[in-house]
Amino acid sequence: MRSAACISALFILLLMGCQPQPAPAPAPEEPAVAPIVAANYADSVALRAYNHFGGHETWTQLPYLRFDFANEREGERGLTARHFWDRMTGDYRVEMPASDDSIYVALFNTNTRDGQVYLNGEPVAEPEQAERLAGAYRRYINDTYWFLAPIKFFDAGVTRMYEPDSSTAETDVIKLTFANVGLTPGDCYWFYVDKATGRVTQWQYQLQGWDPTRAPTTTSWEDYASYTSPAGTVNLASRRRFGGGTFSLLTDEIATPDSFPDGLFTNPGLPQ
Repeated sequence: MRSAACISALFILLLMGCQPQPAPAPAPEEPAVAPIVAANYADSVALRAYNHFGGHETWTQLPYLRFDFANEREGERGLTARHFWDRMTGDYRVEMPASDDSIYVALFNTNTRDGQVYLNGEPVAEPEQAERLAGAYRRYINDTYWFLAPIKFFDAGVTRMYEPDSSTAETDVIKLTFANVGLTPGDCYWFYVDKATGRVTQWQYQLQGWDPTRAPTTTSWEDYASYTSPAGTVNLASRRRFGGGTFSLLTDEIATPDSFPDGLFTNPGLPQ
């Protein structure tokens, strides 16, 4: 729109011999992000959950995100992967422990998948390099989906279906299936959304490759908190508890800063 307007204005000035003219009234600003429109009840439930998470406009413009992905059993924290994401460029950093005193650092771009993996600051040689880089990309896909699934509800290829038999007076349930989306399009998820708040309270899932007679796995979404970002406020859960038991996956150490340190996506030594 702006490019066309500039071309038209230039053309008019040329016709009029470049004589000074009164400045035209500014055109009304178009929305920075096109809104999502719900086409059915399943979409309206998905949109309610997305809005509780922060909403489409905020998440489309949120520049930086940092979180840890870890497991916890009976209060003991286990394996931790540290994630740093420039959401505008796709630049990504994930730090993954190799042992108590060794760490892999993958620096790559989520759009191109190009990058480099380092072990204790030294580039990993081929063929391990390609394997580790592919593994880092898989971890990005897996960990961010566990963390941020509601912001993916309206991605291309995602089908949303309302599940009336599973829904209650307090909770709506939507089922998500996928067509050529992600690394495992055969996965299937059910999201339980609080009618009053839009908060996802739990999900169930059956993964691609599972025996179809296997019952879905259930995890509750807990420990929500609000985080202020340059694009707006987001609401995120930091715990996925399995079956109400003592095992959880954690998406914590969350930050939504307005910048990252220089060299974060090029220097494997920053930070530790």
